[in-house]
Amino acid sequence: MKASLQGVFGHRSRVQLAALLKVQAKLSLREPYALGPGIGIPAVLLFVFGFISKYTTGNVGGSGLTVIDLWIPTLMVISFIAIAISLPNTLVRDREIGWLRRLSTTPVHPSRLLGAQLILDFVLAAVAIVILIVGGMVIFGAPLTVGIPFFILSLVLAIAEIFSLGLVVAALVPTQTVASAVGGVLFFALLFLSGLWVQPVQVGAPLRDIMWYSPSGAAVRAILYSAFNRTPPMTSLLALVGYTLVFAFVAVRYFRWE
Repeated sequence: MKASLQGVFGHRSRVQLAALLKVQAKLSLREPYALGPGIGIPAVLLFVFGFISKYTTGNVGGSGLTVIDLWIPTLMVISFIAIAISLPNTLVRDREIGWLRRLSTTPVHPSRLLGAQLILDFVLAAVAIVILIVGGMVIFGAPLTVGIPFFILSLVLAIAEIFSLGLVVAALVPTQTVASAVGGVLFFALLFLSGLWVQPVQVGAPLRDIMWYSPSGAAVRAILYSAFNRTPPMTSLLALVGYTLVFAFVAVRYFRWE
């Protein structure tokens, strides 16, 4: 009897999650906060840096890596940032219009809506990763020799950290207007620290160290090492874990459904 009830409730949960995924997917196509920037911006920048690499000889900042080699991990993190910054817009919108409150009065808990949104965002991140790897290697000849275990670990930690930061913004901002403003400032700050405009190897201390151990910089550094089959610095991995724990704690502690 107990096993039968668990099966019924488990099936109901899966049906509810599938229905929410369908609704959120339609909303994502109608209001592509994550789809456009999360995939479009990295794809465009891949072609920009790819063509720069084709007409640039030598390596960047004595790193032994070309432009396209260095920027592929950066573009991956930029994709995660763009998707994460869309989270506050989506969730705060749902909170403002009362969608989360109405869900709380039904058998579907609002946390499942959050889960559905995160699943969609993870799928978008995976699509962006595939586009950047395939495009970088096939079109622009980036010699990636991915070390699978550390590469997967670095990607998982980077996504968890940056998405948790997006949830912190969603938890703390009161309105969608404020979410857009805060998200915009955070977006460009994280882009700079990730190395989009200038790589850490091209600058001196202390700016280089700040970039390396910032949320986006630590993510780029870990992915960069593992993309070329090298063990990421333990300090970068620990930074990612530390940021994730802090951001997740703040998001859970202060997130409001109403």
